[in-house]
Amino acid sequence: MGSTTILDILGSTITFGLLLLMSLRLNANASESNSTFYANYMLQSNMLTLTVMLEDDLKHVGSWYAPTVADPTAIRIATSNEFSFFRNGVLVDWRVGDPSEIPETSNPNDRYIYRTENNGVPNKLNLGATSMSFVYWNISDPTIQEYSPVPHSRYGNIGPIDISIQLESPYKRTQQYTNDTSQYEMYWRQIRSVARSTLVQIPQ
Repeated sequence: MGSTTILDILGSTITFGLLLLMSLRLNANASESNSTFYANYMLQSNMLTLTVMLEDDLKHVGSWYAPTVADPTAIRIATSNEFSFFRNGVLVDWRVGDPSEIPETSNPNDRYIYRTENNGVPNKLNLGATSMSFVYWNISDPTIQEYSPVPHSRYGNIGPIDISIQLESPYKRTQQYTNDTSQYEMYWRQIRSVARSTLVQIPQ
């Protein structure tokens, strides 16, 4: 076997090895891209599911509610992590759970979002939420923030409500979450006003 033949074999082996490495790399990149796309798609889908439900409840706050002197508004609880109110004659409660309730995921911060009707069995929404918060503003002056928890005597002062939600991927794709937070985090924020037409507001 001549030296030329040996060199040809070595060259072919090296070329094949390089092509194999390139193929494996391309396959890994395609797999990572698919994983990233799916994770982002799930975040968007989960955020849409959560916000549609929440918005539908909030736009009906106080509907079909018969106010009394003792309870002039449909609001029952107004804290930074829980909002309870009547809509269409049903008592609806939204609150955020504790991270310890979902120990099986890689993300240490994800938690349930609870939606309860008429103090019944809570509907536990496991959508990758890491936070949900409510901020309440004064109905007469929307630049004034109501202290949380808002006392019962000041429920009539609540006007705009600022809702913020953060979702994250429940499972990490690498040993550590990437620095590019757009790949695994999603924020949603909205300010919704409590309608005067559906609540009897008695500012204090």
